[in-house]
Formats: sequence, structure tokens, C-alpha cells
Amino acid sequence: MSGSDSDKHVIGLYGEMRLAMELHKRGWQVFRAYIDEKFDFVILKSYCESCKTFRKALTREGTYKGKKANAVTPLCEECEQDSLKMLVRFIQVKTSEGIDNKTTRSGEETKKFSFHPKIRYHLADSRVFYAWIQVWDADTDDINYFIFHTSEVERFDDLTLDTYQVTDNQKTELPINKAGEVIKKGKKYDYSVFKDFLNNFECLEELIEGDSWK
Repeated sequence: MSGSDSDKHVIGLYGEMRLAMELHKRGWQVFRAYIDEKFDFVILKSYCESCKTFRKALTREGTYKGKKANAVTPLCEECEQDSLKMLVRFIQVKTSEGIDNKTTRSGEETKKFSFHPKIRYHLADSRVFYAWIQVWDADTDDINYFIFHTSEVERFDDLTLDTYQVTDNQKTELPINKAGEVIKKGKKYDYSVFKDFLNNFECLEELIEGDSWK
């Protein structure tokens, strides 16, 4: 794809749809705003306070007018207690298509991927997460996901930079291989943290401050 605005919009929608399917496979309900002014996705998943884990709602089987009927209850499917709560997460999605193909001395192919983190999302709510999607090749479905809490931006960047505090337009550009490994050690920042973020969907399920019902 070229670098036109329409192409960027298409690759952005592709990344969001792929992410939505991945979240759905993991039991999340995914909602996308009609008017996107803050967050791209709001996702929900039911958590049982009694079982201390994620559970589905109990489906009650019965009959209605002589026919079998099923009804979803507000009860936990395991303990059958009225203890299900909805865990809410807000996702800011950033999709990046690689450019500037290069091959390292060891013969490893890399591309540059750019990411524009904004600390205002962390200030808005403690339940906001980033999903930085690395699209290596949309035609072959080669894609990686970097999932992390917005507060973790400080693990690989300096939040006191003017590009955060004044312009809100900081750019992080990294060479990444097809497997999702960042091929840059960094003299000032620790880019090795991205290995912790790679396909880290589990972080969305950790209870955090802001889950007021816990």
C-alpha cells in the first residue's frame, strides 16, 4: 500500500477488525464508537466475584408453552451465585504497516513500524490500554499485537519530552521482524520491554485500580 490518507484509513480498519476478532475469541464483547473522539474500543467481560475468575452467565433450561426454552440468567455458570460483574476496558488502537524493508547482517528481514503514544489516555482513566498492531503483510495475514497498559509507555520512553507535554505528538519508530521482535537495543531507552507486550492479551484481565467493584 502507498502512504495516502485513504490507504492509512483502510489499514487502520483492517487492524481494528483483526483485533476485534482476537478479543472476541478470548471472550470479550467488543463495542466500537459511532463517533470516535477518545477510545476506539470499549470491551466487556463478565467476572465472578465469588469464583474470583472470569465466568459466563448460567443458561437456565426449561419449557415454555410445551417447548424447550433457554434463558440466560444473571447468575454465574459455575457457582450459580448472583456475583457476576462486568469488567470494562478501553482500548486505543494504533495500526502500523511496515516500511523500509531491510535485511540484517544475519539475514533477518526487518521493517520499520511507527507508534504515536499519547499520555492523555492514561490521564483520562486507569482502565485504558494500547493495542499497537504491527501489520507485516495484510495479504498473508502476518500480524502481531503489542498489548499494554497506557502507564507502561514510561518503560520505553521519556514522558517529560516536549512531544508529550506540549505537542502530544511523540513518535516511536522501531525496526521489527516478522515474528514481532524489536531489532533495536536502544542506547537511551529499553526497547526489550516490547517482548513483554507481544500478544499480551492477558494483561487486559488483570484487576486494576478503577475496577471499583472488586
